[in-house]
Amino acid sequence: MLLPTEEARRAAGFLERKMGGWEAFPPQAAVVLGSGLAEACPPMESFVEVPFSEIPGWPASSVPGHRGSIRLGSFGGKGVWVQFGRLHYYEGHDMTTVTLAVQVMHLVGVRRVLLTNAAGGLNPLYVQGSIMLVRDHINLMGENPLRGVRDPSGRPVFLDLSDLYRRETADRLVQESAARGIELHEGVLVAMAGPTYETPAELRFLRVVGGDAVSMSLVPEAIVAHYLGMEVTGISVITNVWDLRRPLPLSHAEVLEAASSASRLLRELISAWLEISP
Repeated sequence: MLLPTEEARRAAGFLERKMGGWEAFPPQAAVVLGSGLAEACPPMESFVEVPFSEIPGWPASSVPGHRGSIRLGSFGGKGVWVQFGRLHYYEGHDMTTVTLAVQVMHLVGVRRVLLTNAAGGLNPLYVQGSIMLVRDHINLMGENPLRGVRDPSGRPVFLDLSDLYRRETADRLVQESAARGIELHEGVLVAMAGPTYETPAELRFLRVVGGDAVSMSLVPEAIVAHYLGMEVTGISVITNVWDLRRPLPLSHAEVLEAASSASRLLRELISAWLEISP
């Protein structure tokens, strides 16, 4: 299998026709807004919004808190793709479908992507509403999105991930957040398959192996975006902090509520990230 897939190419062609071409605002940067984070959308001068369900081969989102649409327009005179929601492995999709969005982004010209999500905090220094810059990840989903993918010569993909989350951009975002008075934590994101939340024993294990936060998304998209040559930045909003001694019950509704409350600060960070774009 080669990436991008034919399904991704059809979706990219549809969006190009929908926009009447990319001459006015070719999308250079993309932002994916995760669970409950739609209010963090940066202010855009003009845009067209397209539901997932209108795009050929693109499944509708089935998860509450994921609007399921793409906003294409401009921010500061630059073309921007803002995605409300994503597709998840735990919904039953394969990894090719989970990463469809970043494949299409690549085809329409996006070169930088900011992936956001809601995550549970493992680091005891975090509180509900903390924002964590993803410096690295641990993939425990039991699947890799590049499994079965071949490079143009037909060989399996052996991809270096040492600078998956671009250090230079991350460092600049840390500086910008400090200048704006926003506390930005830096940590390691653990990816789990879901849809169940972790057991107390799993939470303790994830912390011991180096995790600062845990989620069910972002990592597959980051890997494929990196493979396709895109610069990747990751941000997790900490919607709950696990007490590793005695975890309390958690619901998806609580996650959405906490994510929404952090949207104002996240919007500022997203705007800062777009402003430092080349």
